Amino acid sequence: MIPELQLYQVALDISPSEADRLWQVLSEDERSRADRFKFAHLKRNFVAARANLRIILSQFLDCKAASIEFEYSDRGKPYLKNQPTDQSIYFNLAHSQNFAVYAVCRDRHVGIDLEYINLNINVESIADRYFSEKEQKIIQSLSLTPQEQYLAFYRAWVLKEAYGKATGQGIANLLHLDFATLLENPHGEVLAVNGWLLQLITNQLDLASGYVAAVCVGNK
Repeated sequence: MIPELQLYQVALDISPSEADRLWQVLSEDERSRADRFKFAHLKRNFVAARANLRIILSQFLDCKAASIEFEYSDRGKPYLKNQPTDQSIYFNLAHSQNFAVYAVCRDRHVGIDLEYINLNINVESIADRYFSEKEQKIIQSLSLTPQEQYLAFYRAWVLKEAYGKATGQGIANLLHLDFATLLENPHGEVLAVNGWLLQLITNQLDLASGYVAAVCVGNK
């Protein structure tokens, strides 16, 4: 486990009444974004994801969830606005289907990714574009069942995404980085890459069935 890191998982499939309750902690900007969703269940998912982010952060900041203010990077990554530089709290969130995961860390930039395993995509063509040769060999190994190949693919994908979100890089720029070690040893292994710590989330959260996740944190 990476030290000083807190991880959370939240179910987003909430009732309309629960969405109404969580609506109260959102900012006007977040409410405006929620109203852009055409489908009610997607709107509720957004409300749940953002409201729970506020609730989680309020525990670290000792403040009301509704009072938290965010600012955003050029890539849209949220940060806390006007926080003390000597006690900086960094966070990141990701959601897929009906679940969201959150990572919170003091004084270290952090990125997290979550993906639902979709068995109806062409993993080889995507891997050829974004993954290293060694990563591709692991995914395409003849010793793996088709289901295991998809699992290896999605593990590689969330590792790339988590690293990219932590460092502020797009996944297309990460072809030169090789995370094959974590594909070969996915349970609890921590990989140091260019001053960052990277780990698949396997035991730290009781992830819902069919999901994979990874987290990346700045190494002090």
